[in-house]
Amino acid sequence: MNDSKTLFDYWHSKVRLKNLSIVSSPDHVETHRLRHDCTNYDTLRDSREVALLDELERSRVIAVIKYQCTAQVLQRRAGFLNSHIAELQNEVQSLAHENNKLQKIIRALQEIIFGKDQDVQKLQNRISILEAENETFRAEAERAKAYSDLLQEFEALKQEFEKVAKRKQELAKNNQRLGGRVAHTNRFRNERDAARAAAAELRQKLAQVTDHNQQLRSENEALKSELSQLHKQTKLGIVEIRRNGN
Repeated sequence: MNDSKTLFDYWHSKVRLKNLSIVSSPDHVETHRLRHDCTNYDTLRDSREVALLDELERSRVIAVIKYQCTAQVLQRRAGFLNSHIAELQNEVQSLAHENNKLQKIIRALQEIIFGKDQDVQKLQNRISILEAENETFRAEAERAKAYSDLLQEFEALKQEFEKVAKRKQELAKNNQRLGGRVAHTNRFRNERDAARAAAAELRQKLAQVTDHNQQLRSENEALKSELSQLHKQTKLGIVEIRRNGN
C-alpha cells in the first residue's frame, strides 16, 4: 500500500455510515461524535488488518481511515443539511407566498372591516338621530296630552261653575218667592215659642201650688190628729170627774 491514491481509495471503500438520524440532525453535532457514532471508524482502526502493520505504517493507515470516515460522514451530513436548507428555502418561499396571500386577504378584510365600521358608525349616528327625534316627538305628544287634559279640566270647571251659578240664581228666585212664607213661619215660631214659655210658666206655678196644697194637707192632717187626741183626752177627763163625783 505504498501508492497513496490506492491507499485512500482502498479505505474509502471500507467506510460504512450508520445512525443517519444523527448525521441528518439540523442541530449542531460535534465532528468526533459523527466519526465515532456514525461511521465504522473504531472497527476499522482496531481491525486485524491494521494491527498486523508495523507501527509507522499503522499510524499512516489510521490517519487515512480517520480522514476517510470524517470526510464521508461530513459530506453526507453536508448533503443532508443542504437538502434541509433547500427544504427550508422552499418552505420560506411558500411561507412568503402564503404571507403575500394572507396580506392580501388581511388588506381585503381590513377594507371590509373598516368599511363595515364606517357603515356601523353611520347606522349608529342615524340611530342616535332617530332616537333624538323620537324623544322630541314623545315630548311634543306629552305636552299636547297635558294641554288637552288642561282644556278638559278647564271645561269641567266651567261646567261646574255654570251649575253653581245656575243654582245660585234658582236659590235667589226661591228666596224671593218664599220671603212671605219665611216671615209668616218666623211669626208662627215666635208665637209658638211664647205659648210654650207661658205653658211652661203655668206648669211651674201649678207645681208650686200643688206642692203648697200638699203641705197644707199634711198640716191639716196633723191638726186633725192633734184635735182627735184632745177630744179623747177631754172625754177621759169628764168620765173621771163623774166617777169622782159619785
